[in-house]
Amino acid sequence: MKHAQSQGSLRAQEAVFAGSGPAPALVVSQLEKIFGGKDAVTKALNGISMQVAQGEMVAIMGPSGSGKSTLLNCIATIERPTSGQIVVGGQDLSRLRGRDLARFRGSQLGFIFQDSNLLDTLTGYENIALSLTIQGARPSSIDGMVRKVACDLGVEDVLDKLPGQMSGGQRQRVAAARAMVGSPALILADEPTGALDSRNATVMLRTLERMNREMGATIVMVTHDAYAASFAQRVIFIKDGAVFTQVVGQGERKELFDRIMEVQSFLSGEVRDDA
Repeated sequence: MKHAQSQGSLRAQEAVFAGSGPAPALVVSQLEKIFGGKDAVTKALNGISMQVAQGEMVAIMGPSGSGKSTLLNCIATIERPTSGQIVVGGQDLSRLRGRDLARFRGSQLGFIFQDSNLLDTLTGYENIALSLTIQGARPSSIDGMVRKVACDLGVEDVLDKLPGQMSGGQRQRVAAARAMVGSPALILADEPTGALDSRNATVMLRTLERMNREMGATIVMVTHDAYAASFAQRVIFIKDGAVFTQVVGQGERKELFDRIMEVQSFLSGEVRDDA
């Protein structure tokens, strides 16, 4: 397959990304995650290495069971890797424990989930503001920060509504505002359009694109959807817990979409051949 690259080739390209601009926002080095023990061992991550530059939007794709969700969980500090290293914004996550880890997670990582995970009893405003309160932001600064990010992402009209009074697309955009409001080093999006219809999915993807291009957010998005991935600048494919290949956007989004589909078709054929 003409777009497939070896692990060594991918690392060489990563070095170009890291060396042509500011220091990487995310560095993953030889990451392994093993579940189980003795006779029932599953290696979910198998020495994966990758980098994401500051201000880059990267999508991670792969077949079911490839390890992409485990990778995201390790970066999010939800799971601890068995070995290897994760560095976010220059901070080695393996060195953080207890309160330091919680403080880092609250201030340096933003999260967008498939289900918005907004608190049902809080308004949109309060859900966004809660993120700042957890970070320890000055109370006098919170109102301005909440209203600015809400305006930037087009959700100022639902700030006074409870999640149950919002559409699914509005809830996801409020969740995006919550993730963005504290200017974290890295925003992690886990299937952010998975629960949305096609119209709202497109609105959400354009919101992420705006966060990245206009607001400078660094975003890592796990998705199974080629259309969603085509909004990223680069797509990394995971197979059997390791980097399989990557495709880089170099022109029209339609061109990137076609290349993503080509890799997906190749991987689907391999899965069927292995069955």
